[in-house]
Amino acid sequence: MNSTVVLCVALLVIFYGALSLNVSRVRRKRRSDSTVPEAALTKAIRAHGNAAEYIPLFVAGLLYLQSFGPSLFVVGLAVAVVACRIMHAAGMLLVPAVTERHPLRFIGALGTYFCLFAMGGAMIVSWFQAGA
Repeated sequence: MNSTVVLCVALLVIFYGALSLNVSRVRRKRRSDSTVPEAALTKAIRAHGNAAEYIPLFVAGLLYLQSFGPSLFVVGLAVAVVACRIMHAAGMLLVPAVTERHPLRFIGALGTYFCLFAMGGAMIVSWFQAGA
């Protein structure tokens, strides 16, 4: 098993945990400080929720593809997924409100879609190569 892919999977899991903790942190801060805007909590929840939609799928898919043996494609895909998920979350958290757009959010989302389709395609190819 390629250690880079495992490292990327671990980073995705830790990143998901960090986004979860951020939601708790903002909730706690809002309870004690009425000046913290609702938008801060909304951003934290949306960034976490979006990660919850994609990270588990990528973790499972990357580990599945990696089970077929070393592949530069899978390593590149894993690195791209980590970069795209971080960019997307940063783009959501850096703006004052979720209704505002940030270039990182767009790039991260577009990259996530590309990685998702690439991973799905690779899974289909691996299925055919295994002798379906």
